Amino acid sequence: MMAVLAAVALLTPIGPANAEISAGPTTDWGVEGLATGTANDSIRSSVFAIEQVGNRIFVGGRFTDVTEDGVGSTPRPYLAAFDATTGDWISSFTPTLNGSVLALQAAPDGSRLFVGGDFDTVNGQTAEALVALDPTTGAIDPTWAGTLTSASAVRGFDIQDNWLYVVGGFNGVVSPAGNNLAMRAARFDWQTSAHDPNWRPMVQGGSPWGVAASADADRVYLAGYFLTVDGAAVTGGFAAVTASTGTYVTPSEPFPVNTANVSRQYLYDVEVVNGNVFAGGSEHFVAVLAESDLSLQRFHRSRAKGDYQDLEVVGNRVYAGCHCRADAIIESSDDVLWFNTVPSGETNGVVDTVTPTTWVAAYDATTGNVISSFEPDITATRAGVWAIHGSSDGCLWLGGDLTGANGRRVDSMVRLCDPASIDDVRPSTPGRPQVGAVGADSVDLTWNPSTDNVGVTEYRIYDNTTGQVVATSPVPSTTVAGLAPTVLQLYTRAFDAAGNQSWRSGITTVEITGEADDQRPSTPTGLVLLDVNGTSADLSWNPSTDNVGVAGYHVYDSATSQIIASTTATTVTLTGLPAGATTVYVKAFDAAGNTSWRSNLRTVTIG
Repeated sequence: MMAVLAAVALLTPIGPANAEISAGPTTDWGVEGLATGTANDSIRSSVFAIEQVGNRIFVGGRFTDVTEDGVGSTPRPYLAAFDATTGDWISSFTPTLNGSVLALQAAPDGSRLFVGGDFDTVNGQTAEALVALDPTTGAIDPTWAGTLTSASAVRGFDIQDNWLYVVGGFNGVVSPAGNNLAMRAARFDWQTSAHDPNWRPMVQGGSPWGVAASADADRVYLAGYFLTVDGAAVTGGFAAVTASTGTYVTPSEPFPVNTANVSRQYLYDVEVVNGNVFAGGSEHFVAVLAESDLSLQRFHRSRAKGDYQDLEVVGNRVYAGCHCRADAIIESSDDVLWFNTVPSGETNGVVDTVTPTTWVAAYDATTGNVISSFEPDITATRAGVWAIHGSSDGCLWLGGDLTGANGRRVDSMVRLCDPASIDDVRPSTPGRPQVGAVGADSVDLTWNPSTDNVGVTEYRIYDNTTGQVVATSPVPSTTVAGLAPTVLQLYTRAFDAAGNQSWRSGITTVEITGEADDQRPSTPTGLVLLDVNGTSADLSWNPSTDNVGVAGYHVYDSATSQIIASTTATTVTLTGLPAGATTVYVKAFDAAGNTSWRSNLRTVTIG
């Protein structure tokens, strides 16, 4: 078998080194609880699938609740949505399923979230283990017409070209293309929902748990618990079929199982990337095969625990989740590393690399080698990591029975990020909102803008009494509308793209009367000239009153009726006055734009 490493010192320990993704968890939200009566009751993991659509992260599993830092919980079984930037739970996404979620897949255009599991109703409608949801509302997509029959569970999805591949426990498929027998593997046009009646590999003796369609070859790979495909016996729960017809492909050599115990010869997942096929499962191994002939390239065995349960391609890496626990190591070889006793006639591989590991490992997608620098500080109870997703912002989401990350508590799921990519700087505090026009049920506000090391993306206006957001704006001004008659106390916060929020601004009080303010302020009186100095002059007057409040004063040139100065005080310095006599007067104005009658006149003589 071809060696991938050109030269590696025998039994050379690698690491430990700082993980690239080593920052603490960037969300306090998680999920908890273990529903019973599911297809995976024997696996004590709350999370089995993570997927992203737009700026939402969807988490599926057998959990019963969402929780924020373990303080209190809200019922939200099986499927929940979280903000991909802030990690906050999105409480408006509330589809109702009567069973657990085992697989998630986003449509390439973001229009649908495909959900697979062991449910049979969604939002009160029949849905045998497969449903397409609106990723914003959680409603069933009425344009999707593909269904499964005799379905116990859908366990895996993949999308390649126009095809959505579906694997699990089912015996038939119904779609606009007709009604056909389909033994545990099928594919649908993800746009039209019509299935392909010519692609139906007959999988028997169990079900696939994972599926990976190649972008480079006419191949689709299946991994799971099964014995035959199209009548051909398979080894270790692995099979390749053609993407064109679904026909079984005979490998150049048997799949590299590493135990003689046939009850332990199975896989959980499979991925294909860069001409390599990665397959993981029991007993504690990840095998890397050449896609060209399915020959073994690298073999990785975890000791003393445990099975590899989920694989995910992220860039030029393949991440592998397991129940390996914190004291495990990965032994690597070009040949099979047997789990315990080497059967008669077999040869054990020579271990050429030993790498410390934890509940998730990373492999180079081109060479198949372990990436020793990836060793995140995460803790779990027993089941380990069962779901992995690389989000569009470069962070890594993990799900399973996780309990901690970098010394912080987590609840079954965690988001870890490269420290260099993390923006944890608050925007500066915005200015106190200034009241502009006040309507019968609205108020115009402006405030001094915030600054940020990356950039402010949004301002939120809060009701100080309730703490609720009453308006949002990308710029430092907005109109708060739809208000009931009341006296409001309002403040603002600035937010950046990473979800950092500023300290709150000062508080502004405004009265909403329920009626338009059309009352003039009283006339300012006692306008006097205090001093003339060069081309400037100081003026003063008595304050006006108003039924809501005086917002300020305008000073006018009586000859032109043009405003030459404005102020919120009852004094002003006029500058740049022309030589000769200028006669002025003052008017008060309120937030609704009402102006008073003019004050008495005063003449300023320059020169």
